[in-house]
Amino acid sequence: MITRLKISRSATRLVYNRVKELSLLYTPNIVLRNALMFSIANCDKFENEDIDTGGTEFQIATLLGEHSAVYKLLIDQYYKKKVSDEDYKKILVFHCEKGLNHKDFKSIFK
Repeated sequence: MITRLKISRSATRLVYNRVKELSLLYTPNIVLRNALMFSIANCDKFENEDIDTGGTEFQIATLLGEHSAVYKLLIDQYYKKKVSDEDYKKILVFHCEKGLNHKDFKSIFK
């Protein structure tokens, strides 16, 4: 089970911009959880792309909260296989960045 996750540099920049835009009503981990779910809801799929993990590091417990095991099960179900820990990290980073970059992402906070 993974305990830490480093998001990409662009996702780091985007998440802090989104937090600023949302008048600090949300913490980065909440914004990233929403980005993750927004990406999945938009049917984005990770396909072994190179993932930048040079950004901010989060504890999984902080990023996903007390229900982190549920997120892992959700990802396994979404990809229809038991995802390895290494792939799980890449998938989380991928979906967080995809969600943050989506043009309609900010609309979910209204």
